[in-house]
Amino acid sequence: MIGTPPKTSTTFKIEPEDFIVEELPLYEPSCAGTHTFFAIRKRNLSTLEAINRIARELQVPTRDFGYAGLKDKHAVTTQVLSVEGIPPEQVLRIQVPAIEVLWAERHAHKLRVGHLRGNRFEITVGNVAQSRHATIKSIMERLTTEGVPNRFGVQRFGNRNDSHLIGKALMKSDWERVVHIMLADNASQTNDVARRMERELARKSAEKAVICIPHRLRKLFLSAYQAYLFNCILEKRLPHLGKLLDGDIAVKHSNGAPFLVTNATLEQQRADALEISPSGPIFGHKMRLPANDVLAMETSLLADERIDLKTFRKVAGIRLPGARRPLRMSMTCQEVSTVGTADIHFKFTLPAGGYATVVLEEVLSA
Repeated sequence: MIGTPPKTSTTFKIEPEDFIVEELPLYEPSCAGTHTFFAIRKRNLSTLEAINRIARELQVPTRDFGYAGLKDKHAVTTQVLSVEGIPPEQVLRIQVPAIEVLWAERHAHKLRVGHLRGNRFEITVGNVAQSRHATIKSIMERLTTEGVPNRFGVQRFGNRNDSHLIGKALMKSDWERVVHIMLADNASQTNDVARRMERELARKSAEKAVICIPHRLRKLFLSAYQAYLFNCILEKRLPHLGKLLDGDIAVKHSNGAPFLVTNATLEQQRADALEISPSGPIFGHKMRLPANDVLAMETSLLADERIDLKTFRKVAGIRLPGARRPLRMSMTCQEVSTVGTADIHFKFTLPAGGYATVVLEEVLSA
């Protein structure tokens, strides 16, 4: 299962203002350096689309930009970006539809993926029967105490839920399948990418057509496949995501430090307090391996997929070192309130990499 939507009559509101996301930076810019950090507020626009528009406005390549995380398209979102070689005063003069620049300051380094504390969400959900409101509030309280399944949300897999399929084809060097999916789904890609692929395919091999896919897009497809594999392991561990097993690689929620669990009974008290959680694999050639039954579960999944762990060393010109991701995420709930007669308003904060849609699935599908 990959982030299956809740099977209820509940619906998200259709206006971007009903899904508000505010990125919480990991650190402040130093006010010195060759890079400019700047905050934008965007409406109904993906992060990469926003970067493309700003890059055209500034007349610089998109590779000069950095971001800490990808933000939802159908929303109003605030996030920090970086750009190299452009002074803050020029960034502040940007005039681009659906994008507002809030501030700009110099910094010494490019902003990297993962350099954020978390995200604060403010979401309104409609068509919720009043009889369910008390239950929903109770579930939010339980998730705050026990943690939320840390699965990747449906948006991680593209508009047509096939990004991980492209990533798998890349892993297998199945260039023809990559081209087939990409060109069949060119509505979700930029026209420029589709045109370049078609030109290369007419003159050369499918492999050459794949190589002309921008590096950032290839990496996104491979990351989607890694996310799919993680979700597969998470589903195998349900409903006891907080239960430690001997051989688990547990992760400390306070600092992300991983460690091998040799005595699950001894460590379980810390897991029950949501201080630590078992982790799942973001497969890669440097990923720390678990032991015992946990290792058997993960290697069995790769065997079923007919993927060798060594393949992650370099795929389509991209190295995938891998990591461990907690099976649960902590959540801070600020508010669950009734709006009118059938709407519920949520305010909560998740750590970096957490998906608000997963929280809502857990709450609304119960």
